[in-house]
Parts: sequence; structure tokens; C-alpha cells
Amino acid sequence: MITYRSLQEALNRPYKWRRGRSTANLWQAEFTADKKSNYKFQAQRKKKYWEVEFKMKNPPKGTGERGITGTAGAGATKVFATIIQIFEVFVKENKPDSIKFTADKTEGVRTTRAKLYARFATKFARAYGYDLKTQDNVVDIDFLFTKKNKKTK
Repeated sequence: MITYRSLQEALNRPYKWRRGRSTANLWQAEFTADKKSNYKFQAQRKKKYWEVEFKMKNPPKGTGERGITGTAGAGATKVFATIIQIFEVFVKENKPDSIKFTADKTEGVRTTRAKLYARFATKFARAYGYDLKTQDNVVDIDFLFTKKNKKTK
């Protein structure tokens, strides 16, 4: 059973991660959870925004490519904490005007993290000065962050 205390501890202790390839249009990071599950965070500059995605590099056989939906189990909270930390470092270093990511929400096919992503997106937007727009596409949800304009006096 996951208690509030164990949840807080997991969120405060992300996995160690390392920066990957970074250019003017690409920013990557990777980490390994529980010595076997490898994850990759990638942000790629598009014309109007940075597109962020997160994937398990070595998904279990028969599951295909999986994003954070592949994090079920005891380490799921710690994996999410790591992604939050990487996301925040990416934003602090690149100061993007717009960021987009998508959350799969196909219940029944696989475990969905769409509600968790929505809570994260709302808190992140508020904390980092972004407006947040969402678009529900039936099988997934797009999250688009746009930096709020600084008002001059």
C-alpha cells in the first residue's frame, strides 16, 4: 500500500539521470530505473514550440513503444519525479516560449497517466509563468504551454 509519506519520499528522490545529446533544436536526457528499465526524455524544437516526449527505451515484449504509461509498478512515482525534474531543468536552460506534449488516455488498452499529466501541467504552468491550453483528441490529450507576456509599467 502506498502511503502519503512514501509518495512524498519518492517524489523528493528522483532517479539519477544524465544529459544526452543537446543542440539548438534538440535536448535529451536518459535514466535507468531499478537497473533494468531505461527511459529517454526528448525535447525537439518545431516551428512554433518545443515538442516534449518521454519513452521507455526497452519496453517489455509485446507492449510496443510506450511512454510514461510503461511505468506501472512500485517505481512509477519515482520515475514521474525524475521526469518532472528533467522537464524543469530543460525549461530553465532553454526558456522556451511554447512547449507541447501529449498524454495517451486509451483506458483499457494500457494504464493511462492523462489525469496525472493534467495535474502536473496545471501546477507547472502556474509555477513557471505559462498559459496552458489543452485539446482532447478522444484517444489522447495535447498540452500546450505558452509563456505569459510580461506586462510593462
